[in-house]
Amino acid sequence: MQLWNSNNVLNKKYKKLRDMKKFYITCFTLLFILSTVANSQLSSMQAGLRIGYRGGIFYQLSHDAGNAEIAYNGMLGFSNYGVQVTGLRIVYEKSLNSISPNLYFAWGYGAHAGFVNVDRAYYYSDPYYYNRKYLCPVIGADGWLAAEYRVREIPLNISLNLKPYIEFAVPAYVRFMPFDLALSVSYVF
Repeated sequence: MQLWNSNNVLNKKYKKLRDMKKFYITCFTLLFILSTVANSQLSSMQAGLRIGYRGGIFYQLSHDAGNAEIAYNGMLGFSNYGVQVTGLRIVYEKSLNSISPNLYFAWGYGAHAGFVNVDRAYYYSDPYYYNRKYLCPVIGADGWLAAEYRVREIPLNISLNLKPYIEFAVPAYVRFMPFDLALSVSYVF
């Protein structure tokens, strides 16, 4: 009887990588379909990188709506050795025009879902440690506050943003993160 089978371990790791690849392809396909369907109603699109605690890559579609600009942001984030997909509705107001015509204030809301890798759960604030890490599904609600500077000479946006969130991972935890501060840089096309 063989206790250790290296082929079995390699097959499990290969299966995980293959599943993650399918997940990424599905996310980018959905973003592409969204961008082509909504392209006729848009004033701009942008893709960029968010650098912070819950960092990742994002794609954003926006259009003018009266005195404001409405944007829909899809983000693929990485944290806790897991992956989360976030969708946000963001409203850009021109309330900071008195400081600079290129500076915008933004606020918004959204939700996220994905997976995290955890090695403990909490029961009445007492930690219970597992003997290995488990892949747990996570779902949560997000907020958004930002100050964005738009460089007109080159198609570049730089944003300092705060994305507070609350999330639930089954069966591991409930987490509230009020200060997920990050810097975002995006290319506008």
